[in-house]
Amino acid sequence: MLKTTLTKISFFILISLITSSCNVIKRVGENEHLLTQISVTVNDKKTSSEEITNLIYQKPNNKLLGYPLRLLIYNLARKHKDSLFYVWLNKNPKRKNRLIKNLSKKQLERLKTSSLGFNKWLQKTGEAPVIVDAVKTEKSINKLNQYYFANGWFNVKTTSKTTKQENQRATINYKITTGEPYILDSITTQIASPIIDSLYQLNKKNAIIQTGKQYKVTDFTKERYRLTNSFRNSGVYHFTQDYIRFEHDTVGTQKKVNNLIKIQNRIIRNEDSTSQVPFKIFKIKEVNIYTDVTFDKKNRQLQYAFDYNGYNLYSYDKMLYRPKSITDAVFISKGNIFKEIDRTRTYRHLNELKTFKYPNIEYVENLKDTTLTANIYLTPLKKYGLGFNADITQSIYNL
Repeated sequence: MLKTTLTKISFFILISLITSSCNVIKRVGENEHLLTQISVTVNDKKTSSEEITNLIYQKPNNKLLGYPLRLLIYNLARKHKDSLFYVWLNKNPKRKNRLIKNLSKKQLERLKTSSLGFNKWLQKTGEAPVIVDAVKTEKSINKLNQYYFANGWFNVKTTSKTTKQENQRATINYKITTGEPYILDSITTQIASPIIDSLYQLNKKNAIIQTGKQYKVTDFTKERYRLTNSFRNSGVYHFTQDYIRFEHDTVGTQKKVNNLIKIQNRIIRNEDSTSQVPFKIFKIKEVNIYTDVTFDKKNRQLQYAFDYNGYNLYSYDKMLYRPKSITDAVFISKGNIFKEIDRTRTYRHLNELKTFKYPNIEYVENLKDTTLTANIYLTPLKKYGLGFNADITQSIYNL
């Protein structure tokens, strides 16, 4: 029975699509135009690059075997179907009285919902017509210009031509003229902290921005990340990406870009003043590991404390873990310089133990010297737990 019903519905949709295939502008307003095609030419050459076409805000309705199938399905839905139900209901007074008499208000609402269900399915499955919008066309032009400018074509110009036909269909052609790309020329630095300058010179050979490469904004973003990562893995605890700035000069350079990398000193903000001091390299003074931290123990005194291979281990109750099994997963070591990667590795390896919840690692700066105390807080997972779900047999089996 169900199979027969589905077949009838599919047949109905197919016949309806065939008979309405010539009426794709059914939902297009009187002074509107359906967008049927876009094209992009770059320096007089047509392109279908997804990277470029994805920058365009309006694209024609999707097609299957040359037909805008989802648009046709959308057009099958009836507008204002909700009000049409009441027109049908009130058209025959006997029908209305009979339904109101035999059905409760809730059942009548369900009848309306059921009658609207297929119509809503058509609207949801379908795709509304893409109407040519001059504002979105202008936004597409700006987006294309931004993309090419960010990749070194500083003289890019983009125009569009919308061709509207009498049958309420339209096409848009975007024409992009890039000009010559700008190339990176000189790369100089202005670095305030001696330690940062030394670390920069040591790793300069790995720089992403190099003389002779085409200018790309993404390369400078990657270089900022590379430098920050390099400094923070060389002991510079307080360094962040915000301290790095790039300045570019293209005045009278014949399509070349002179670049300046500026890295300022560390900024310290107090309540009523701000000062700048050179960055320093920090070492790890102590590593404290708290093995059984839970909310209900926060006001209790730690009962157990002992040293294991340079690590200080603490617990509120009797230690339930072998110290070696924990310290082997900790990559932050006493006496070593601060490295961001050590914290990342410690997070990952502690999680792999599947013994603790997501650990919390905090660094506390020792104001008397350039050292840090690393505090690692561990909350044990419950060893046994019972969970309930729909698959009762599987749950019992797992238990």
